[in-house]
Amino acid sequence: MKNTTDKFALNEIVAAADGVALRHGEYVNNFITRANEELYEILADILRIYEQVIEHRYKDKLIKQLKVKLKNIHGLKVQSNTKLTTLLTKYVTRASRKTAHVYSAVLEIAISNGVTSNNLIEFIKLKGGINRVRMKVRDEEERRVLKSQINNYQLNLKKQLERRNAICSVDLSSIKDLPVSCDVDFHHLLCKFNHQTNKHEVVAVMYPSSALEKQAMHEYLIMLDVAFRSDANDFYKLCKERGLNMDILHRWMSANKLDGADSAKSLVASLKQASDTS
Repeated sequence: MKNTTDKFALNEIVAAADGVALRHGEYVNNFITRANEELYEILADILRIYEQVIEHRYKDKLIKQLKVKLKNIHGLKVQSNTKLTTLLTKYVTRASRKTAHVYSAVLEIAISNGVTSNNLIEFIKLKGGINRVRMKVRDEEERRVLKSQINNYQLNLKKQLERRNAICSVDLSSIKDLPVSCDVDFHHLLCKFNHQTNKHEVVAVMYPSSALEKQAMHEYLIMLDVAFRSDANDFYKLCKERGLNMDILHRWMSANKLDGADSAKSLVASLKQASDTS
């Protein structure tokens, strides 16, 4: 650092964080008699320190100093990629990872909404309190995890289908240049059944659309999920709940070489294994 003034400025911020930590300790010890207002004020103070750190020209040195002190004095470690909000809440609360996660999640939502330390208390109140904000965080995380799982399943389903033996072959050599796109893995054809020749005929080649392909994988997984329970007593009821015709679904399974529920379960298991390791 260039001079003692800069060092003093860093120590001043660390001292401020220590002061907030003491206040939080008092809050924990007397939580029965304390109102939520005190906790909101503590979170606002944490956010105020966050704002100071973010704008500080020695931000990296300051963050390192907080991490070192947290580890050496309080025995708490943080990862190198830990968010600043999590670091500060952990530094102040010196509590479990869960508590730091809840508080930092509240701060992250506030920051993403452009909320500053000066209006954080009002923001939390308008959102219905810490618990309401926490529930929103939990719901958003669950949706994010579910979306990630679905995307992984769709990606691995495409890989499985690319390796699978063909159900049948269609000669499109008469078409010189089929429309292709780098973000689409399959050609999408529209077919009709000719009752006179007893053959399917390709009547259109669809524009290569990643959205269409994603929807196709989505529909396939829905059918597979129902086929998974095709040996259950409530299979008819399950089909009806999903808006599916049981007989048509059985034909879909046969056409896709799924001999029964065990075949569907085997495919689901392979998709899950591939998704868990990806």
